[in-house]
Amino acid sequence: MAQERRGPGGPQRGRGDRRERRGGPRKEEEPQDEFQDRIVRVDRTRKTVAGGRISSTRVVVAVGDGKGHVGIGVGKARNAPDAIAKARQRARNTLIRIPLDGFTIPHEVVGKCGAARVMLKPASRGTGIIAGGAVRQIIEVSGIKDILTKSLGQGTVFNRAKATFEALRSVRDPRAVASARGKTVEEVLGRAITDPYETGEEAEPKKPVLRTADAEEE
Repeated sequence: MAQERRGPGGPQRGRGDRRERRGGPRKEEEPQDEFQDRIVRVDRTRKTVAGGRISSTRVVVAVGDGKGHVGIGVGKARNAPDAIAKARQRARNTLIRIPLDGFTIPHEVVGKCGAARVMLKPASRGTGIIAGGAVRQIIEVSGIKDILTKSLGQGTVFNRAKATFEALRSVRDPRAVASARGKTVEEVLGRAITDPYETGEEAEPKKPVLRTADAEEE
């Protein structure tokens, strides 16, 4: 038991009680957010009014969980932090689930927004993300690891980002198409497909070790 000390103001607590207070329950750690975001574009604009010029910021943000969910949002505010917060919230409100065939998309799609057109094509395992700029940032947070892309036409960064999102939204699930036709996926595609994020096979397969001529001689 903790010893009490007598003082002018009455009994006081000893050092033992201090140790008990220090060893009390700690605050629980906040759960980590599973979503990751990428700032695709930051534009600063000025508007001339009767009282002078008003500066504002427009931000395009891509949000995804790396497991097939992705969304984009645009935020406008006087300062950049508020614009980024708005864009993140709007991107989470527009999340979509992308049907996958392994770590790529099941078929070719083309997305359009204004003068921008973006084409997405399936790729074999190990190809990687063949894309750049806004298209690459959106693909990276979506969880797709193998894909071929091509930017067609002309357009701003915002239009290309929107075209990429529209292309991903237009990807159709082969299982839903086969079910609507009253067939199986094997009958429609001639093979089976697997979504690694639904089956829990997120881990990438190990790459084979290439043997050199020196190793073969030994």
